[in-house]
Amino acid sequence: MLVSLGVIAVLLAAVSGGVCEELDTQTDQAVLKAVVHSAALGLGAVAVLKDGTYNTKMIRQYVDAVRFLEDRTGYFFVYDFTNNVNVAHATLKDFPGQDKTKYQDSRGMYVIQELSTIAKSRTGGGFLVYYWNNPKTKKEEKKLGYVEVIPGTTLYIGSGIYIR
Repeated sequence: MLVSLGVIAVLLAAVSGGVCEELDTQTDQAVLKAVVHSAALGLGAVAVLKDGTYNTKMIRQYVDAVRFLEDRTGYFFVYDFTNNVNVAHATLKDFPGQDKTKYQDSRGMYVIQELSTIAKSRTGGGFLVYYWNNPKTKKEEKKLGYVEVIPGTTLYIGSGIYIR
């Protein structure tokens, strides 16, 4: 797990300040994908048993411990794509255990449903642009998110970069 955190720290050094100025920044997308991929593999290796069960406490501890980007707006979240129930969220402590199927952003997008659809697709992950409250500014802002399935589970982990 320490190796995963080290990889994350190095990768995120490439993203300045945690805010993309443009949506099509290939470097930011590559870094975001690499960070989430590392976290998915790491959690799959240490928190998932061969029968597909997982250690919720360990997943929550991992998600709670990690903040990244220069402005510390980088964090992880974990959902189950079969029912849209939140398993862990680094900044919204009331989310775990809640079904977020009906959660909409200010533009009317059912964000968690869309993320779950991406996670359970054949590729097992992908990008989505949506609006979410920035923990630093406390305002809803445009965000480029990436999600990926945690191997051997119906869970996915994700993160994002706020776009200005």
